[in-house]
Amino acid sequence: MDATYLCAFHASRSACAGPKLVAACDARRRRREQLGREFGRPASRPLTTLFLLTMNYLLIDIALGITALLLGVAGTLLYVRQTGAAQKTDRADDDAQLQQVYQNERAAMAAQNLRDLAENMASDVGAHCRMVSGISNELGSLPADADDGKAVANAVSKIVSANADLQKRLEEAERKIAAQAEEIRTQQSEARTDSLTQLANRRAFDDEVGRNLKAFQSEGRQFSLMLFDVDHFKKFNDTHGHQAGDEVLRSVGTTLKRVVKSGDVPCRYGGEEFAVIMPGTRVADARVAAERVRQAIEDMTVTFEGKPLKVTASIGVAQVLSSEEAPALIRRADDGVYASKKAGRNTGQWHTGVKCLPLDMDDVVPKAPEPKPEPAPKAPETSGARYRKLPDKRVLVDELTRRISEGHRYGVPVSIVRLHVAEFEQLEQTYGEAVGDLVLDSVVSFTRAGLREMDLLARLGRGELVMLLPGTKCEDALRAGLRVQSALASAPLPMGGKELRLAVELGAADSQPNDTAGDMLDRAKQRYAPAEPVAV
Repeated sequence: MDATYLCAFHASRSACAGPKLVAACDARRRRREQLGREFGRPASRPLTTLFLLTMNYLLIDIALGITALLLGVAGTLLYVRQTGAAQKTDRADDDAQLQQVYQNERAAMAAQNLRDLAENMASDVGAHCRMVSGISNELGSLPADADDGKAVANAVSKIVSANADLQKRLEEAERKIAAQAEEIRTQQSEARTDSLTQLANRRAFDDEVGRNLKAFQSEGRQFSLMLFDVDHFKKFNDTHGHQAGDEVLRSVGTTLKRVVKSGDVPCRYGGEEFAVIMPGTRVADARVAAERVRQAIEDMTVTFEGKPLKVTASIGVAQVLSSEEAPALIRRADDGVYASKKAGRNTGQWHTGVKCLPLDMDDVVPKAPEPKPEPAPKAPETSGARYRKLPDKRVLVDELTRRISEGHRYGVPVSIVRLHVAEFEQLEQTYGEAVGDLVLDSVVSFTRAGLREMDLLARLGRGELVMLLPGTKCEDALRAGLRVQSALASAPLPMGGKELRLAVELGAADSQPNDTAGDMLDRAKQRYAPAEPVAV
């Protein structure tokens, strides 16, 4: 508002020096006549003309200044709305959701404060402009013989007083906008920070992975990703309580910030899962960093209520591959975590792009094997051996639970098909257990023929099997089951001079939100489709 004060200052000087200015203006009468014509005023009243011209520029300055202020308010409101909309997508865990509610309330409050500020400023500016316009009209309606100097001095006094008041209001508005801007900056920082560990949260993790992927795709800049779980954390919580569990997570966050190198981004991925994004880092160096993190967590002692507590971590590492998207990279790192758990926990595995290896093992091309003598012929496989070698229900439930969690995390469908040999109990009672074993081996052979390497076939109970099909929708899983059903029906088993025709009941189910392995198995059983009975 410096321009406003400058105009008012010049106008006040003109009013105070009225008689001298009139005497000095004779040489410039032509210019005043031109100004008088422009404003529609007689040229014989130079002070009024000069004052009106000054007020014209003053109003322009005010209009431009207020427009800039209101544009700033509008821009800030738009930013708050966009920030609030983006925050609604962050749903990593229950703690993050509670934090999200608080942040949304703060965003709404900031937006309302800015709306009120804009309305008040619009009202103040409107009143000021009406007052200035009124003064202009008063000067314009003065009689020809009126004392210009006195009228202009009086007008300038009113303008200066009104400008001072408006200036105070504008300064107060600027102070409030600065306070709201600081609040928004704080909110933005908190929206990307996990409140428990003070690490970057899931939203910040997703943004950072996306940013590094763009840099890799456009500039070829490599980066690696580390994921890890705190081992047996649920059991730890059940034993020591959730407050002790929170203290452990805080300590892991502190340790992680201490041991990762500058430029790496440590994050809380969700629950007891953590991540480290390592820009410009190849997998060889990422493996070294992962072992450093694992060792630091193993050496860490958490004291809670006077008790020393120890935890370990299982780690997975992966380097981004050509044309790889974020879900595939995260899944490979997560496969490394799962391989570490299978290897006994408190260890790390890295994903080569094909398989997982221990952190201290390089991916080397194996030498051609030495020729070996022909093995001795194996004894014929006993009846029922194929069926008994299948994974049992415990293995199935563990793997299905992992796949359900993985599917929810990455948006990948998971389906199962439950198969039951029709009237199997009656068949065994009639022909004996040996024939039952033969039937089950046949069903296993026919079913395996249509499975992929990543699929799992398991035995659920006598005469009952389950196909676990990751990445498969329910309708596609059902079609796979129907193919098995059709193949069995068209290939009867020879039984002496007779033929034993097999039929299976089948039901398919896919994972739903909050599903457990038991829920999916029960739902598949409820959907059993009828089958023709076993016939001889």
